[in-house]
Amino acid sequence: MPDGRDVMLVYDDTFEGFLTAVFESYAGKYRSCTIASRERCQPLLGVETLDIATDEKQAERVIAGIRRQMGQEGYEQVWTGFLSGNPRKEEVLLPYIRLGMKRGRVIHQMITDDRVIAQTKMTGLVGREAHLLIQFARFARMEGGVYYAAITPEHNCLSLIMPHFAQRFNVQPFVLHDKTHNLAGVFDRRQWVISSADGLTLPDCTADEKAWQKMWKAFYDTVAIRERYNPRCRMNHMPKKYWKNMVEMTAFPTPDDIPLPSLPDTDPYPQRKITPISSETSSTSPESGSLAQDTTYR
Repeated sequence: MPDGRDVMLVYDDTFEGFLTAVFESYAGKYRSCTIASRERCQPLLGVETLDIATDEKQAERVIAGIRRQMGQEGYEQVWTGFLSGNPRKEEVLLPYIRLGMKRGRVIHQMITDDRVIAQTKMTGLVGREAHLLIQFARFARMEGGVYYAAITPEHNCLSLIMPHFAQRFNVQPFVLHDKTHNLAGVFDRRQWVISSADGLTLPDCTADEKAWQKMWKAFYDTVAIRERYNPRCRMNHMPKKYWKNMVEMTAFPTPDDIPLPSLPDTDPYPQRKITPISSETSSTSPESGSLAQDTTYR
């Protein structure tokens, strides 16, 4: 029986903490229940706030239940959605989980359900940004042989892109620094881990790296066709929020700095001189033809 309370379950902003709150939402049998992160919690009038301590065993039970009822695809949807930077992501995740636990794997076919639509949209934005960061991350060689790249993503998708770079650069150690969430993905040529970036200090770039960056920017500026400069089109393919971490976009000329092509003083295409035809010339000119000289039609 429901206990008649309207509650808000507050967790510690970790995935395990969120799953513990999901477990409590079932075990408590509340009349209505919402989940909120401790950092973004806003108490509501008439709603009791309960602080939920993270419990690894309860989180594992929820994971097992999601995989059993919704399959691996359902679990990946929940996990990817939790990486979203949406401040109200819990309001999307909890209804989706409850629907999936009730309907099972058929939830993946319920593409017109509002809860499924909201979840799919949220996870799609996370996946899209991860795809873009794989293209736009720029690594620089630092003193000591470690490569470093800084990113400022909207979503916490560092764990989605680290496997790609660990496989792509498997012979060199690197640090992928997420400045937005203060996280660092570290790869030592054997395995990668994600940890807090507190106290992260970096050596200077090598002299060769600075030379390569200068040559790369010169190449990028040289191959650009100034007459076809289209910032709106470029921002559609390369969002501007990533430019500050891309060496080729640093100190890039503004539209005012780019000279536009000017018209030449003389027209490069000669114009034919057209002489008006008078009645006299029309009857006597040899170019007028037989119709001009023929009097049959007068």
